[in-house]
Order: sequence, then C-alpha cells, then structure tokens
Amino acid sequence: MKKVQIGIGLAMLVILFGVIVFVHQKKTKVRDLPKIIESGRLTVVTDSSSIGFSIKGDSVFGLQYEIIKAFADTMGLELVISEQHDVKSCMNGLINGDYDVVASFVPVTTEWKSDALFTKPFFTSRQVLVQQINVDSTHQLKIKKLSDLANETIYIPENSPFGMRIKHLSDEIAAPINVLEMKDVSPERMVHLVALGKIKYTICDEQFAQKLKLRYPNLDMSIAIGFEQHQAWAVPVKSVKLLNELNDFLTDFVGSATYWKIYRKYF
Repeated sequence: MKKVQIGIGLAMLVILFGVIVFVHQKKTKVRDLPKIIESGRLTVVTDSSSIGFSIKGDSVFGLQYEIIKAFADTMGLELVISEQHDVKSCMNGLINGDYDVVASFVPVTTEWKSDALFTKPFFTSRQVLVQQINVDSTHQLKIKKLSDLANETIYIPENSPFGMRIKHLSDEIAAPINVLEMKDVSPERMVHLVALGKIKYTICDEQFAQKLKLRYPNLDMSIAIGFEQHQAWAVPVKSVKLLNELNDFLTDFVGSATYWKIYRKYF
C-alpha cells in the first residue's frame, strides 16, 4: 500500500513538473525586440480585408499590411503574416507568443490592459449600425433611433468587440437585442451581406464605414451605437522595446507623404 502511495505521489510530481515546464515555455515564447532581430522575422496577425491583408493574384495589399511591411523593412526583418478575423483569437495568440504584433485596428479598452500594450492610436472611431435604405420612393430607414433595435437581431463576427457594446445598448434601452456571431467572417464581408440583403443589420467602425459607403450606396451607416474609441495595434505586455520601436516608427511614418499615398489607396 505504501509503495502505491509513493508511486501516486511521484506521478503527481511528474505531472506538476510538466505543467510548470509547459507554462514556462508558453511565457518564453513571447519575444521582445532583441529576440525578434536575432531571429530575423517579425510575426504579425491581421484580418483579411482591404484595410488589413488581402491577396489578389500575385498582388499582396492592405492598408495595415503596407504599414507593418514598411516597419519590417526599416528593421531588416522578414514579415510573416497570419490572417485572423476573431479579435479574441488574435489577442490570445499574442499572449501565448504566437504573434509579435496584432496589426489590426483594435479598440483600446481595459479588457486586454493586463495582457497587451497598445501602440499610439491611429485614429479614434465609434461604432455605427449598418442597414439597408428602403428602395421605395420614401428612402426611409427601419431603424431611425437606437430604441428601434428592441427585439431585432444584429449579426457580428465571432468574438467581436462589438458584442459587448450591443449588450450595453440592450441594457440602456431596457429591451433585448439579439446577437448572432458568424465564424470566419470579416466586418467588411458582413457589410457586403447587408448590402445583398442576406442579413439585416451589422456593426462597423465609422471610419471604415465611410469608405464602404462609397461602394454600397444602398446602405445607411449614420446611426452611432457607441462612443469614440482609440484604434491601435497591440504587442505582448512584456514587449516594451518592440512597442517603443513601433511607436517611434509610427510617429515619423503616420502623416508622412508615403503614409498618405498608402492611405489614399484605401480611403
């Protein structure tokens, strides 16, 4: 009996040691700038969209892709891109060390404050409702004020930060608002589905909405559902040197002639 107890004890110690090693390896996967430079590669995750990262034939394009590519080039680093629409998965990958940078416009909130550092904001933007304009002569909107959303259904990408805002809005109007999350669908694609009439409503950042309005004149994006928030990139909380280098680069780059040339391609 004593041998069995000793065996169980040793097995528990082995398991505990394995867990400690696993957690340590997870933590050490997070890289700051010196390790990134040593490897010669910068691993980045962004969304698949015209302002994120897209491939068409032999061409690679996207607003945020071009900016992070410019940064990688100045550092002499090879850029390794992953595509992910799910903001939560992006941030979890950042925390686990799978990515060095989330190069997607992420709302700067307290949700990730303990696990990530945000770059200087690119801009401030609020969230707006996307709906079709009635095709009859009145051109009226079904949703004219936020309280009209009572008992309606809004479609958003899976794990989108928009979900929390809709929940708060439901509390504010004291009525349920149904949320349906769609997997592996970008906000840009969601807007397209509204334009086609396949879904009734979605949410979009106002700055991006202004661009998409030119493409989809049958859509209305005038009703704000949230307050203005800073939009920025994110790095792991321990990657302070990487953050400083990125901020120095963005301070010089954003607003430069090269930046505006890129910006005008997408907005």
